[in-house]
Amino acid sequence: MSNTITKSKVIKRNGFSFIGSSIRTSNEVEMKRKGSIPQLWESFYENKVLDSITNKKDSTIVALYTNYESDETGIYTYAIGTEITDSEKTSEGLESFEIADDNYIVFTTRKGSIPEVVIEAWQEIWDWSEDRERAFKTDFEVYGEKAKDPQNSQVDIYISVK
Repeated sequence: MSNTITKSKVIKRNGFSFIGSSIRTSNEVEMKRKGSIPQLWESFYENKVLDSITNKKDSTIVALYTNYESDETGIYTYAIGTEITDSEKTSEGLESFEIADDNYIVFTTRKGSIPEVVIEAWQEIWDWSEDRERAFKTDFEVYGEKAKDPQNSQVDIYISVK
């Protein structure tokens, strides 16, 4: 593994409630530049989705990977939104998810342009996971305080493990 990301030991993270805009996609489609993830991000910002969520825990943006069909080669749900305080309240047009307590390894990107460092980190995660036991339950990227400047950001990526 190169020096572009760092990883933690396995940690236990409490579950949480999430709400956001979602799509079904696959890594194959996304890597062929025919995917919908960039358009989902564009729509998220254009429509001020984060501002429309009244019961958000804070202003941290979370990108969720869940409902895996199989592994990194299958279809999954990708959602952009945030952690919420009350899962009973939902915003129209958004999908809610309940994320269970789970074990994760946290990968932290180097600082740089968001698209560049996130894609780079995922390529390293795929290389790392070839001989590891990923759970393929829910993985997520956290765009918190360290990701406020899109040109000089650092993102934490939580990978669920068995």
